[in-house]
Amino acid sequence: MKRIIIDCDPGNGIAGANTDDGLAIALALASPALSLELITTVAGNTPCEVGARVAKDLIVRLGLSIPVIQGATQALQEDPAPWRETLDNRGQSACAG
Repeated sequence: MKRIIIDCDPGNGIAGANTDDGLAIALALASPALSLELITTVAGNTPCEVGARVAKDLIVRLGLSIPVIQGATQALQEDPAPWRETLDNRGQSACAG
């Protein structure tokens, strides 16, 4: 069995966010060839702290105890403001209708 870590920005259930990371976690958990040992979250299409909360919620709902660690809240060498504003406004627009 291969032991893995998934580094992600899950946004399942968050307006305007995609579900690819949640699906990756689910597929890894379903695979008999993989053992998911740790989930780390970074800023991406959802803010880092939101991604960590979503990942923890998913693990709890599945009745598992896999550690979820919050990582970088922004890129190390790039100002996140332009894309963060675009992504956050996209989510609000999706909610509005």
